[in-house]
Amino acid sequence: MTATVLSGQARDAYEAIAPAYDVLTGSYAYERWLAGLEHLALEHGLSGRRLLDVACGTGASFLPMLARGYEVTGCDISHSMLDRARAKAPETDLYLADMRQLPMLGEFDLITCLDDALNYILDEDELEATLHGFATNLADSGLALWDLNTLAQYRGQFAHDQIISRDEVFIGWGGRSNPPDVQAGELVEVGIDVFAHVSDDQWQRTTSLHRQRHWPRCVVKRLAHSAGLELVDVRGQRPGAVIDPELDELVHTKAIYVAAVR
Repeated sequence: MTATVLSGQARDAYEAIAPAYDVLTGSYAYERWLAGLEHLALEHGLSGRRLLDVACGTGASFLPMLARGYEVTGCDISHSMLDRARAKAPETDLYLADMRQLPMLGEFDLITCLDDALNYILDEDELEATLHGFATNLADSGLALWDLNTLAQYRGQFAHDQIISRDEVFIGWGGRSNPPDVQAGELVEVGIDVFAHVSDDQWQRTTSLHRQRHWPRCVVKRLAHSAGLELVDVRGQRPGAVIDPELDELVHTKAIYVAAVR
């Protein structure tokens, strides 16, 4: 199956960091996180095990669900990210697709879109189109679950420089926003430089620009409704994959959304 793939900064950014993505996210508690998200979905009536992971990246966001017995399908805009996901899960159906033009891949009991993928969508019409793609791929009783970065995240991690290193890969993260000045709905930019050791005396440098938009809860609710979805829950997540009952944009680093077909 093929799908139209749009050019764009998100694709280029992820193509650039694909070789270092697992290093960049190496500290993420995926097993604990996905277990918590599954528990949340079960609270809202999840009954089947057909999963579509949109923007699946290198597979880290679906591997725990595969281990839990889910029938997984994944898609991503980046060839390079998908190549790494296929190496980890060769029997999983993985497709090259832009979530802004998500094709009909099946009828799924659960759709996930994680690791702030939706923050890379900068336009309201494109976010509505993406959420409509979720709605058309859901089974009648299915649920869509996604995360979005909060103001606390943009005023914190995204605003500060840091260096991450592992396995002869060095990643330089350069925040380009001013913590007190990031407001609801604004754009945020981060520059990421990857230095990979390719031979005894040679290093390869890759530079990418990551541009995201903060999406306020009221806007997400409106666009989801227009796309044919109804929000059934919004939770706040703290570092360490701790999911709280209520969202506080100034405390939690992620907002977790759960939606069903209207």
